[in-house]
Amino acid sequence: MSGVSDRPKIVLFDGPGGPFPEWFLPRLCADYEVHVLWVPSGQVEKDAERSRAFDAHCSFSALSSQQNALPEIVEFARSWEPAGILGFSELAVTAVHAAALQLGLPSNAPESLRALRDKHQQREFLANAGVPVPRFASVHSLTGLRAAADHVGTPAVLKPAAGVGSMATYSVTAGTDLAELWKEAATRYEKDPRGTGTAHFVLEELLIGENWHGDARYGNYASVESLVADGVIHHLGVTDKFPLSEPFRENGGIMPSVLPDARTELLLQCASQAVAAMGITNSAVHTEIMLTADGPRVIEVNSRIGGGVTEMLHHCYGYDVIQAMAAVATGRSVPARGPLLRSTAFCVPQSPAADVVLAAAPALKDLLALDVVDEAELSCEIGGRPQWERGTSGGTLARIVAVADSSEGLLDLADYLASDEAFSYRPCAARVVE
Repeated sequence: MSGVSDRPKIVLFDGPGGPFPEWFLPRLCADYEVHVLWVPSGQVEKDAERSRAFDAHCSFSALSSQQNALPEIVEFARSWEPAGILGFSELAVTAVHAAALQLGLPSNAPESLRALRDKHQQREFLANAGVPVPRFASVHSLTGLRAAADHVGTPAVLKPAAGVGSMATYSVTAGTDLAELWKEAATRYEKDPRGTGTAHFVLEELLIGENWHGDARYGNYASVESLVADGVIHHLGVTDKFPLSEPFRENGGIMPSVLPDARTELLLQCASQAVAAMGITNSAVHTEIMLTADGPRVIEVNSRIGGGVTEMLHHCYGYDVIQAMAAVATGRSVPARGPLLRSTAFCVPQSPAADVVLAAAPALKDLLALDVVDEAELSCEIGGRPQWERGTSGGTLARIVAVADSSEGLLDLADYLASDEAFSYRPCAARVVE
């Protein structure tokens, strides 16, 4: 698609995850001239489908690789002269903010960019600002892991300093064989294209969560979605979470939170403290928070909107966060959020943490026929082996957006998706680490 436009220009770096092009491009292109830069996956049918979605709305071009994205984005933008750089995917936002910084467009400070990508630096930033954090230590080797375990103690969590979607994340207890753990964690991380290729981990004290809801259908953590524009924080909503699947894989959540106002206010205050500690000035922010007996504790801070939250904000509040993020990226005023309309859920049911094959699953038409389901996509075919070792994305069986007048119908849907009635399995031969 080509043509001359007097609308402000935006470069959008597209990546895996985040909202679909069919969702975000019509909204963006209504007010902006958009050019999409992307890295094709190499899967012919998938790439053809995505390029057709781009071509229906805007101009687009391919980058050579994820590793070369930053200089190529900057090179294109210098000639095209956009008013902002935008991205939604967790794998895109680091390059997006770094490119905007180089071009003098709305972004975050260099030290904030590093800390948003590096979980060890995050903990240091939070601790230096007086935000309560668990004990933590940086790990680059087996020797470092042993020293870190002595300092941090158990139970603990080993996670990549730069990782996404619970990839290569492990529980560490007093009986854990640290040599075996390090071998598996380092090997898996170094071979995962979503990482940096270098085994740098963080060992941190396990935050002990408490069920603030008094209902086992809810998890012991939550998230806060925010936009920060020129240093001003705009909180958009609090998401209650479903319980995690082992090991640390997310199943989605429900917006708005059903916690009492006093509790949600504590979560908003915690998110504000985290944003300030990180020095974030222009960004979407997804803050994950553990609910503990001592109050909210920051799990991590991400410079993006949470998975499924684009659709959830739309259904909950009629809020167009795509347009709002574009406003941040181009230095415009952030639109205000409207009143609550309905409750909504984002469900990404997970397979067991075991070597299994998916034996049975609901048909897509049957999922879409459920009263509360608005969108549905199956992520694993019957007969396929869920790649749960790759974290949340690898173990996801379906991606579902649901809408209801209250949370009860959404909790019922989550219960169904977690049951053998929806997904069942048969064992398969164990496989080596890949």
